[in-house]
Amino acid sequence: MKLTKFSEKGLQFDNGTVVEDLHQQDCCEMVYADWKQLEDTDVMSHDFPEKLIVKGIKDSGIKIDGYFIPCYNDQNGYYGSDLSIIITYANGRKRTIDISKFVEDK
Repeated sequence: MKLTKFSEKGLQFDNGTVVEDLHQQDCCEMVYADWKQLEDTDVMSHDFPEKLIVKGIKDSGIKIDGYFIPCYNDQNGYYGSDLSIIITYANGRKRTIDISKFVEDK
């Protein structure tokens, strides 16, 4: 499958699969995957497998089929730092992956 779009919200593929990060934001925190880091890569021409391979890099971010996406926790330490990746397939099935331990504290 091919990537058709990526933005600060996540990834969208030509078969309808969508990948997004999820964190219940509070007022004074930002915990997120930095999808925009893919801008200077060849990600748009890459063929991805139907079942995406997501690997975590401790305190740094994740790799999706070899492409690195840094993940950040920017706050004062009072709030939660949980972060998940939600993969929604074209058939509506969802896969949730907890990536909290792969988030870099700022």
